[in-house]
Amino acid sequence: MKKILIAMLGVALVASVASAGVAINWSVQWGAYTHDAPNTTDYPSPNNLLGSYSALWQLIYAGADNIANPPSLETAGWVSGDDAVWAQREIAQGGGSGGDGTDWDNWMLRTLASGTANYEDAAWTTAGSVYQRVYETTVFGTVTEGDWYFETPLMTLNTGWETGNAAQDFMMDSGTAGFQPDTVIPEPATMSLLGLGALVMALRRRRA
Repeated sequence: MKKILIAMLGVALVASVASAGVAINWSVQWGAYTHDAPNTTDYPSPNNLLGSYSALWQLIYAGADNIANPPSLETAGWVSGDDAVWAQREIAQGGGSGGDGTDWDNWMLRTLASGTANYEDAAWTTAGSVYQRVYETTVFGTVTEGDWYFETPLMTLNTGWETGNAAQDFMMDSGTAGFQPDTVIPEPATMSLLGLGALVMALRRRRA
């Protein structure tokens, strides 16, 4: 009898490990503005992001270094370092399908009966963090020089999620005024100049 109980306990432990994973409800609550919109709560219609631009919205794993590395136009998914894009939505100007069964209006608010906003991986057990990044894009489905983007802080993953349970809530906009893209992707020439400047400063310090 004791052996049977031990065996049953072992099966239960294996099942619990096998069913562990992550589930994240990544969405918005208050809506998105263009990069030049005032940060207000009255939602002036010319300033809704999808009224003037398309959007590329990503859920990104921060990698082993647990750092949100800056975007890069030179790499797949426009992420750098050991970051990895887990899920992505490409939403055309005017709103509509995100390409993953969800549907969004001009404010990037999810419309009714538009599918689940969850990202789920029932086998993920690696600890770490994720973050969200939204690009205000001028070319649908891609990121180019001069596009603006917004990025959330990191969220620590709950790797004990099991299928059927509630997902972690991870809102893009944590304040009551919504979010607006606040950082522009510089041209490669600008990045080169910044790198050269950093090198000069390092050499000066070494000589001093």
